[in-house]
Amino acid sequence: MDVRQDRVQNITKQLRLLFRAIQSHAKTVERQCGLSSAKLWMMWELFASPGLKVSELAKALTIHPSTCSNMLDQLEKKELIRRKRSKSDQRTVHLYLTEKGTQLLAVAPRPAQGTLSVALEHLSDHHLTHLEEGLNQLVQVMQVKDKEAAMVPISSPDTNPVE
Repeated sequence: MDVRQDRVQNITKQLRLLFRAIQSHAKTVERQCGLSSAKLWMMWELFASPGLKVSELAKALTIHPSTCSNMLDQLEKKELIRRKRSKSDQRTVHLYLTEKGTQLLAVAPRPAQGTLSVALEHLSDHHLTHLEEGLNQLVQVMQVKDKEAAMVPISSPDTNPVE
């Protein structure tokens, strides 16, 4: 086997490790607090910045606003968050944790945004640039058709992938 083939196999193994680590973290979060890691991250964002708008929260989580809204619906049904319309502009909705939501965060695992985001933050700008370029090329060569899939959080295998 040549060096190139070894490299291809090593990268395949590393990608599997990353994906499984993300799934494992998601399962751990769900077991500990009964929420997906994406929903927990969402709640930590609201804890850190009460009054965020849906579009701001979606941007912070790097997800599509409609996905964010659907996840918020589920958190609202569990009485973990509340929506409040702006008095000056009725189209604007601000998001807040409820007391129940704050209590859940007191026992929730961290890092809320998951191990991948934390690990990426630790990489140098040089490594991030090369990783981004390489992954962009990989996605292009694979001819990934559903680019919107990038805007949906990864969940544990037991949960609904669209959260």
